[in-house]
Amino acid sequence: MQPALFPRLRIAVSDCLRGTECRYNGGHAQDDFINQQLANYADFLPFCPEAPVLGTPRETIQLVGIDGKIHVMGTRTRRDVTEGIENYTHRMVPKLLEQRIDCAIVKSRSPSCGLERIKVYRPNGQWFGSSDPMSSGVFTAHLQQSAPQLAIEEEGRLQDAWLRESFMMQVFTAARWREFLAAEPSLADFQAFHRDHKYLLLSKNETLYRHLGALVATTRKDNLQESLRGYGYLLMELLAYRSKRGHVRNVLDHIYGYFKKQVSEDEKQHYHDTVQEFVDGIIPLVAVIKILEQFVKRYGSDYLQSQVFFHPYPPELALRSKITAYR
Repeated sequence: MQPALFPRLRIAVSDCLRGTECRYNGGHAQDDFINQQLANYADFLPFCPEAPVLGTPRETIQLVGIDGKIHVMGTRTRRDVTEGIENYTHRMVPKLLEQRIDCAIVKSRSPSCGLERIKVYRPNGQWFGSSDPMSSGVFTAHLQQSAPQLAIEEEGRLQDAWLRESFMMQVFTAARWREFLAAEPSLADFQAFHRDHKYLLLSKNETLYRHLGALVATTRKDNLQESLRGYGYLLMELLAYRSKRGHVRNVLDHIYGYFKKQVSEDEKQHYHDTVQEFVDGIIPLVAVIKILEQFVKRYGSDYLQSQVFFHPYPPELALRSKITAYR
């Protein structure tokens, strides 16, 4: 297989995850995956909605529901700091989006940055479980509203191999699309992008893949820009789907179909046994990929040589090497 070239990611990230000592207690929340793996492939755009407004160290804060509106208040003094947090948020979010970020990684359980399940307390500081609401952090909620198709994840959730693989597939493909658009593509370029991503897209959602194909097929030079906008919207919707073993197996079998008349009986049986072990959760996907790559090398296929599915992200991230990366 030809060596893959990967776009450099643009990642908005909670500053404490980078190791900056900006947390309420004067510490940080340095994350190994971000700083020891992703840092090799990404430029980071850090943000912190709390430290510039409240200083470090500082009183902890919480979300409080008052008359149907979420406020941000100190847990001890009950000081209302909503205005400062919101002012920072409304300044910073547009700046990040102007940089054409590919994703955001936010601090879990943070009243400003958390992605989900952030408690919204009563004005008296109490929270009564399921009878009281939960929300996203103030900053992240505004980011989601401003860029609804942007990939956003918490560092804690990225410890899950399934969520990590799906997120990285989403982010690297979004970055490829960003660079593709920046190069002012022609109609032929557009067709080639779709062709080269066929099996990656098919592994996510076949229905949306068919919609994308129909859009490309009806594109002419005079409606190229309109088609690119529509394609980008559907592409981000498709990428948000998480990888499933059944969908991936469908793609593997499609690729195997190029060689089923050429491979020996032993090779055929070995492939079928291996792909079944992947579906059964016994071996990781990379084991099946290596078999198919060997078929491509031995029997040849210019079409498959260019398929991004084989190397959608740097192999050093080892995302396909874990059995739990697919469900």
